[in-house]
Amino acid sequence: MSSVWHGFQSDECPIMKRHNCFIGYDLGTSGVKTALIDSDGRLLHSEFASYRTRSLKPGWHEQDPNEWWSAIVGTTRRTMRASKILPRDVQAISFGVQAVGTIPVDKEARALLPCMTWLDARSVDQAKRINEAMDDNLLAKDFAPKTLWIKENRPKVFQRTHKIVECGGYLIAKFSGKFTIPGDISLFVGFDSEGRQWKYEPVVQAAEKLPEPAGLTEVVGETTPKAARELGLRPGIPVVAGGSDFAAAVIGSGAIKPRHAHVYLGSSAWIAVIADKPITVGPGTGGLGMIFPVPFLDRWIIGGETESACACLNWFQEECARDLTDAAKRSRTTPHQMLDKMAEKVEPGSLDLLFVPWMKGERAPVKDDFARGAFMGLTLAHRREHLVRAVMEGVACNVRWILDQIEAFDLGFKVESVRGIGGGFKSRIWTQIFADVMGIRTQAIKWPQHAGAIGAALLAATGLGAYKSLDDLDGLLPVVYEGTPTPEYRDAYVQMVTNFKHTYPREISKIYHQWGARQTQSKPNQARPLVG
Repeated sequence: MSSVWHGFQSDECPIMKRHNCFIGYDLGTSGVKTALIDSDGRLLHSEFASYRTRSLKPGWHEQDPNEWWSAIVGTTRRTMRASKILPRDVQAISFGVQAVGTIPVDKEARALLPCMTWLDARSVDQAKRINEAMDDNLLAKDFAPKTLWIKENRPKVFQRTHKIVECGGYLIAKFSGKFTIPGDISLFVGFDSEGRQWKYEPVVQAAEKLPEPAGLTEVVGETTPKAARELGLRPGIPVVAGGSDFAAAVIGSGAIKPRHAHVYLGSSAWIAVIADKPITVGPGTGGLGMIFPVPFLDRWIIGGETESACACLNWFQEECARDLTDAAKRSRTTPHQMLDKMAEKVEPGSLDLLFVPWMKGERAPVKDDFARGAFMGLTLAHRREHLVRAVMEGVACNVRWILDQIEAFDLGFKVESVRGIGGGFKSRIWTQIFADVMGIRTQAIKWPQHAGAIGAALLAATGLGAYKSLDDLDGLLPVVYEGTPTPEYRDAYVQMVTNFKHTYPREISKIYHQWGARQTQSKPNQARPLVG
């Protein structure tokens, strides 16, 4: 069962009967957020429930889909009860989910193994063989290598598998009994929508176990009587496919026009830019990192994702500043608010201290499963508050580097502003650091932690025709704080970003891979199937 529950009631929306409401689910790395919105896009109520990630050995990152479902059932029931919205008033539901999770399921959508999450890198050997056979550059964390890993390492489970789905496909099947790959995720898993075939089929040979894709706003089914009973909803609610949390966050941020970007700052982070023309990423382009353009309704998104962001600050608080927990209770604040105050005391640049946030390997701005984090430039003059600010600045430098890779393409414009979403943008000092490091006006929206779930709910509303185009969704979410670049800090931060880009020389990369090879030498433990 989920271990932590949180509820949020909008103070702008008094509880009353509404006839056109929509539910969005943001299935993230640490938990699920369930948001209920009205037809004007206003948040009525939101609930959060966490679940566990298990690591049987280095590189393994598993979650139990049954815990996802328990969390979704709980948050849905709590949301409906707290909002006093009637089940008949819910017009549609949709999803934004962590991408490239890999789950074999049976015909009843029961998970046969735990989900290998987007962070799971056990399939190094499979990725290498696929890349050699197809002249590609997949990571071990990608869907195709993990599918091949299941086939080779769990052959009995593979035989019993009806479909291999990612996280969104699992939720669609649980809600509606239909099997599909939602929205933009079909591109991440390697489905060629024009040729209607799976790109990696020649090597993996599992296409019969992969469902067909569906569009972001496509109605793919209806809530089954069984799901409706569990959720406290009504049968027959249209289920809209939705897509990745990446796509849902674009909608939920309000930054859906060219010249604007959005940055998500949660356990991981990403930056995305909307373009009104196709963007092509060819071999050897886009710098070192994994930059991905995807069609998005009537436009294109080009973006990049970094594996560790707030996770780095959480690690620092847990391992280097546990005393702040008790201090925060005494001062009626939170440990992260105390970290903010520490960072505010330090001059920009943290006394020439650089933090590299590659603590779970990296996807962008460098593409390397075995990249590692580091503090660089430590001296006896550095205090704990310098390390705190360096973590915040390092994450921002990482994102700035990704934006530089994105802007290397012919977008036809330069990014003029950034919308910030995710829990990290509850911090004003971190928002200001992003503005200074990025050199761009950075806006933190209201309800930043709920943007993905709100975006998913807006996808549901769009699927039912409540909104006709992306432009109808622009600016629905209000801005509560704006950081503008500080002119006197510009030169220092330009130099910091330049220095940061030199933290991945070939010699260091070789050491990372030596360490990674040692961690993956032993044979993996046998994972117990979820269904007997």
